[in-house]
Amino acid sequence: MFILFTGIMMSACSDYPCTKADLQFGLIDFSDSESDTIIIRKFLKGNFNSLQDSFFISHVNFARSNDTLEMVAFPGTALLQSDHDYEIFFPETGKLIRVTEISEEQRYLKKKGIFSTTKEGCVNQITSYRQDGQIKTVSGFNLAYFIH
Repeated sequence: MFILFTGIMMSACSDYPCTKADLQFGLIDFSDSESDTIIIRKFLKGNFNSLQDSFFISHVNFARSNDTLEMVAFPGTALLQSDHDYEIFFPETGKLIRVTEISEEQRYLKKKGIFSTTKEGCVNQITSYRQDGQIKTVSGFNLAYFIH
């Protein structure tokens, strides 16, 4: 009985992995009309010949601060994940941005025990990505900025 109880308590206090991260992006030096429509193409990681999906995103709600636009209301398809590579296309300007090699730190959260009543969660953190071949670091928590 003691061994069973000890096993249950040890598993209740173990670490568990945090949720996968999503990379959100903001825009710098884009006009409101240029950012009005965005096409996001999702590819297999490392292979731009293997289109997985394409998303037409119109009327994303941005908050403007001088020359910077930050997404404040957007569909989940506007978030970029480390499992894939992406092309972000702005039809009005013809600008194409390639985002590859999104890296995230796998984090863990320790369970508090089987009698804990608190609900806690955690999210991994994006550490870097490549934009058009150049290594970039995130500007804030899982936030990237693309410059016109």
